[in-house]
Amino acid sequence: MSRKRRQSKTHQTTPAAQQNAESRGSAGGKLFCRLFLLTAAFLAGGAVMIIELAGNRVLAPWYGNTMYTWTGLIGVILVSISSGYYLGGYLADRRPDYRMMAHLLTLSAILTLLIPALQSAVVESLGDMDVVTGPIAATFVLFAVPGCLLASVSPFAVRLVSLLSEDRKVGVSAGSVGMAGTLGSVVGTFATGFVLVPHLPLRVIFLVTGGLLATLALCGYLLFWPRTRTNPSLAALLVLPSVVSGILGGLSGEDLPANVVHERNTFYHRIRVVENPYDGGRTRRTLWLDTTIEGGQLVGSRENPEEHAYQRYWELARLFAPQLKRGVFLGGGAYAMPEALLDAFPEAELDVVEVDPAVVEIGRDYFRVDEYAGRLHPIAADARRFLRMADGRYDLVFGDAYAGIKCIPPHLITREFFELVSNRLNEGGVFIMNIAAAPTGPNSVVFQSALATINEVFPHQCVFASEPENLDWEQNLFIVAAHHDLRIDDLLDRNFEPNDPDLQLLAGYVRPVRLDLSLARVFTDEQNPVEYLVAKTLRGG
Repeated sequence: MSRKRRQSKTHQTTPAAQQNAESRGSAGGKLFCRLFLLTAAFLAGGAVMIIELAGNRVLAPWYGNTMYTWTGLIGVILVSISSGYYLGGYLADRRPDYRMMAHLLTLSAILTLLIPALQSAVVESLGDMDVVTGPIAATFVLFAVPGCLLASVSPFAVRLVSLLSEDRKVGVSAGSVGMAGTLGSVVGTFATGFVLVPHLPLRVIFLVTGGLLATLALCGYLLFWPRTRTNPSLAALLVLPSVVSGILGGLSGEDLPANVVHERNTFYHRIRVVENPYDGGRTRRTLWLDTTIEGGQLVGSRENPEEHAYQRYWELARLFAPQLKRGVFLGGGAYAMPEALLDAFPEAELDVVEVDPAVVEIGRDYFRVDEYAGRLHPIAADARRFLRMADGRYDLVFGDAYAGIKCIPPHLITREFFELVSNRLNEGGVFIMNIAAAPTGPNSVVFQSALATINEVFPHQCVFASEPENLDWEQNLFIVAAHHDLRIDDLLDRNFEPNDPDLQLLAGYVRPVRLDLSLARVFTDEQNPVEYLVAKTLRGG
């Protein structure tokens, strides 16, 4: 009886082995099969990285392009990859044939193609979640399942490659498939960061990726399933309907609102230029980077829109750097402040440093940058790197760079950065920094820490608030710092006409006795929790 059972068991495993043998023979031999499997591992590895990197651009408009968005995205993707490895190994032990590989590729393709169709509904429904839990939830819904299925391809391919040598070269099989998958991840990473995101709409990136996966799945059906070889339409029926529906859903996407005159996705931001009616039949043009407004102008006018009242604080340069000849803005936004400063100082020149080259282009096309040719020098570079390599010194350094919601890039708010700024100032030069925060109260820790860190480098500072009557509110705060006495008392004692703009500007001065530094931390390159602190305030904690 035991012999019969063993024979029966052997007989049950024979069909799978026969299918694999038939597939190897009909596909042109072991070399061809190995090539197909390595290609599948390569493409799956690349697709995971494309989904991850392009996925950040899906999430950033809602949660900001911050450490928390990346942390939630990477963490969920890693969990899905781990799950996929187990799933692939489990399926490979139960049914190690090429049809199952084609099924995995088909499902991966379909779910990748559906991302553009689903993303608007998903991020809108989850958009009110905070900057910590929101990226985790949105990543789980949009990207976790395709990531899991794509990760299952590699262990499944290891099993099939090993069967080609009758399990005599398991190590070589695992190594070759792992190498192919890793190389695919490298290519997917470089392609997404350097080519796809800067030059293609997000929906096209997902559609192209899903299309490549679907094409490979279709080849698998045609090459390794006898019934599809005799009836190719069956293979098409297995793949094409779902693929077509995914493509149509992705292409439908979301229509741009009528007031959006330009939109572009870059590696750094989703950029939108928005136009809205303004008083007197005029038009207000606003620059959005992800979820935040980065400034605006009135079309055909030098007047500062009331909605962007904080932009008038460039005038602090008139009070504290009256002999300005050369300055630099770190972060240009909609270029309203540097352009207004150049209007006030006809002989001055300004460098304006923006990390995203697309913001420089948009400044030329929509925000009058070319009208200041020869005096305004837009530069696409990281602000800290630019200062480190810059020639000469400045009378004014104006820090106005942001990454994400109310978050200054961490490397631009440390003691080492402020020391670099100090080294780039002329004698008598001043540093002005714009911070979106509350100056007092439980949510003031970011401002307090910035002021305390600046105090480590510059012995003289003064603070101006856009809403000085409500110091517990989050608002735009401007820290003026220098190595010389700023003589703020002399400015306050001057006799001004009631409508003098300098008097209105000085009304925002916050006396030191109103400031509390009990929550302050000194930020350094070694320890700098600014993103954590911003996220904590945004969550109300």
